[in-house]
Formats: sequence, structure tokens, C-alpha cells
Amino acid sequence: MVKRAKLINDVVELIPIFHLLSTETYKKVYNALLEGWYTTRELEEMIGEGYKDALRILKNAGMLEAKWRMPSDPGGKPEKEYHVSYTHVSANFYISLKDLNKVLDVVFMSDDELEEYVREIIKEIEIGRTSVTYISKDLNLDPLFLRAIAKRSLKLNLKGQIIELAKDEEI
Repeated sequence: MVKRAKLINDVVELIPIFHLLSTETYKKVYNALLEGWYTTRELEEMIGEGYKDALRILKNAGMLEAKWRMPSDPGGKPEKEYHVSYTHVSANFYISLKDLNKVLDVVFMSDDELEEYVREIIKEIEIGRTSVTYISKDLNLDPLFLRAIAKRSLKLNLKGQIIELAKDEEI
């Protein structure tokens, strides 16, 4: 059972990457950061709205590298610049097609539908329920489906069997 759970968790960990590559704006940010180092100002000029969420997703997936760019003029301020640190995924997992379908349902779910689930999960967290087991029972959701939602959402953090509200931290 532990081995099966570990393998399913490996698939859940890939959700931010699947989501990143399934949205056109996010793909543009990813591709730009593959090619070079860019500041948020430069990304906004190149891509427009949506770049911040893409940066959060990349950070959440552990794929974002950041460093300080020194200004070219002596009176300027240093700016953070970003780059994608990993370009390949190596995965070795075994999952039933039924479970994979649950994960893919969340990956390709519309943002509005995801938000409905996230609102319900946040209500549960606010009344003190943080366990995947308890929340899945209260909301009548499959635990894997719930974990996938928590992993895809930028408002939630999944830590083992606990779901927490994400802190709005700097990228």
C-alpha cells in the first residue's frame, strides 16, 4: 500500500507542470524563461497579464531559479530575474487508469470549476479541518481528486496528508 501511495503521489506532484503546459500564457512564460533570464517587468512587456501566476506555478513545481540583476546605471535598483532551472522530467510511476483519469480531470478542469472546489476546501480549513481524509469525507470527494485540486491551486498547499492555505509570499 505504501508503494502504491508513493507512486500516486509522484503523479500528483506533476500536476503543476501539466497545468503550466496546458495554458497558452503559462507556456509563453515557460518558453521565455527557458531561453534566458527575465525580470517581472520584462515578462509583463513580453507576455502581458498572467505571468505572475506562471511564476508561482514554476516556483511551486520547484522549477524556478532567481537571482539579482545589477542595474546598468549607478543610481538604479537591483531587480530579481528568473529562469527555468529544469527542462526535463523523469518519471517512473504505476497508476491505474481510473486514478490517472482523476488527476487529468483536475489538470484540464476550467479555472471557474477549480475555484468552486477551492472555495469549499477553504471553508473546511477555516473551521479547522485540514486533513485530506476529513475534507474528502465532508465534501464527498475522492482523496486523490482532492489532493490534485490542492496541488493545482495557488491558494492551497499540500503537505503530506494536510492541506493548508498558501501564504501570499514573494516570488
